[in-house]
Amino acid sequence: MNHLFHYTTLTLLPHILNSGQLLPHMDGHVEKPVVWFSSASSWEPAATKSFRTDNALVNLKFWEYRDLFGCIRFSLPADDSRLLTWREVCQQAGLSRVDRRKLEAAARKRGGDPKQWFAVPAAIPLADMSLEILSINEWRTVS
Repeated sequence: MNHLFHYTTLTLLPHILNSGQLLPHMDGHVEKPVVWFSSASSWEPAATKSFRTDNALVNLKFWEYRDLFGCIRFSLPADDSRLLTWREVCQQAGLSRVDRRKLEAAARKRGGDPKQWFAVPAAIPLADMSLEILSINEWRTVS
């Protein structure tokens, strides 16, 4: 069975575990809160956030991001009926074609592929997913 992944940082794990679910959030581009997933099996480049120093906003390389924050992912079966495609999310949010293409172009510059993006517009109980932690360069399932 194929899976989709919600990538995030180890630093957020205690908050996620305490809530018992992945909570939808707004990212500034899509007006409705969603939980993002990717079919990228090693890491979703769009999940690598910029890092603020005292002087600037820095785009980190993946290994820098991994070493600084730690990487985890939640795995959801790809046939989950709650999942929407990137295009469906854009349509529901009323995102214009021009804005959608701008976001896609920016993601491609970072190595992302919008064809691999999916979202769920609701909280997802952790019981519906499995948790994996990146240990060096290998994903390991955590029970």
